[in-house]
Amino acid sequence: MDDKLREAINKYNEAYTMLNENGLSLLTERKRVVDLLGHIENLVNSLANRPKEYDKSLEEVKINKHSFKDVYEHAASDLNDIKGAAVGMGSGVLGGAAVASLAPSAAMWIATTFGTASTGTAISALSGAAATNAALAWLGGGTLAAGGGGTAAGAAFLAFAGPIGWGIAGATILTSVALFARKAFKRNKEKEEEILTVLKNTEKLSECSAKIKVMLSEIDYLRKSVSSEYEKCLKYYNKNFSGIDGDGRFALGTLVNNTKSLSAKLRTSIGDK
Repeated sequence: MDDKLREAINKYNEAYTMLNENGLSLLTERKRVVDLLGHIENLVNSLANRPKEYDKSLEEVKINKHSFKDVYEHAASDLNDIKGAAVGMGSGVLGGAAVASLAPSAAMWIATTFGTASTGTAISALSGAAATNAALAWLGGGTLAAGGGGTAAGAAFLAFAGPIGWGIAGATILTSVALFARKAFKRNKEKEEEILTVLKNTEKLSECSAKIKVMLSEIDYLRKSVSSEYEKCLKYYNKNFSGIDGDGRFALGTLVNNTKSLSAKLRTSIGDK
């Protein structure tokens, strides 16, 4: 039975590694998109007598870009608050301990991929179970009433923090051979339950990983396409739009439209897939 449990843990860790790699790749890709959007904004703004529609499109681009940046920056700030609130909770509050162990890089891609929502109260002002619940709600994307997964989803997302062994909501996910040795006395029935728990979490990780991979593929393809269009339009920098020929205007219009579509990808969350 120990061998089966160990095998299940190995599969979980493999699934986590793939999920984390895809998540980090998506975050990196989105950062590249933000940089590209800035360059395109500069190009379009340099055009004299440009169509008003261009400015309207750029406003949408700015909103999408700032939305992504806000989530990223707030996630960094909130993570510090969560970790601060988790200090002193004691090993008995497993949720707080698990949140405190969350790596910054993992938190950033989780926040920008799954989305986060305010708990309504500064996490740093809370303590004990209240802080833990607030932290889980933050990771889960808010409350059920707000359309997010709430603390239940937050508990599930803690499984994405890495190959950790914290017990969340009654589910135990073991982490290392050392833990297997200490738990070797468990009855077979309990071990079977642990194996099922690990396998279920592994399945969740794999499903999310597949969705993230699709998101990554879509945004990567669109970014490369828009980047190519941008390079072709660079020759119009600081030009008067009135003096640009039909082909040039068409190219610029296509660039602006596709840039708006690309920026929207910054706000796509895994729940949209």
